[in-house]
Amino acid sequence: MKSGYNDAIILARKKLKNISPDKICSLCGVKFDGEKYIIKWLSKEYELSLIENPEYSQALEIIFLHYLISEGTKKPEGKLISYREIPGALFYESKFIQRAVNPIIKCFGKNPKELIETGKLFGGVKSNEGDVSIRINLLPYLPVTYIIWAGDDEFEPSGNILFDKTASGWLCAEDLVVAASLGAYELVGEYKKLI
Repeated sequence: MKSGYNDAIILARKKLKNISPDKICSLCGVKFDGEKYIIKWLSKEYELSLIENPEYSQALEIIFLHYLISEGTKKPEGKLISYREIPGALFYESKFIQRAVNPIIKCFGKNPKELIETGKLFGGVKSNEGDVSIRINLLPYLPVTYIIWAGDDEFEPSGNILFDKTASGWLCAEDLVVAASLGAYELVGEYKKLI
């Protein structure tokens, strides 16, 4: 394991083992088959084994682990907030813009309608924010809204990413940067396959 994630993964896995799978499934909207959790990320199911290391990135593993151990969190309320409204977000805001918002603007700024078409491939639902926006569940109870304002002769395209008010109950500000950016990269990657 890479040392940057090693300690966090070990700690999160210890916490996970001390929480009843029934409780986790009930709170987080996931399944447990006796050996592993089945977690829906975007529109694909992933397995998180209690024994083996996963075959996906450690960044995604951390997001899954932190989501599962965030006990007592509420289901989405439908009230959107900006990243800077997340507790502790100001410290990570530049990373959030660089890693999550900018890739969406770069890819979809000149083709905003493609954000909707690509987002629908991940189970996204058209939203009413900005000129074009799509709400996608990164995790079962963690919706994220990707937004584009189309540019014109005078202004460059711009964008943003909004979270449900309950997002910080699932993941901390740093984890939300990672989750939103992983979602953005998957959207951009899928769009590039289509063109």
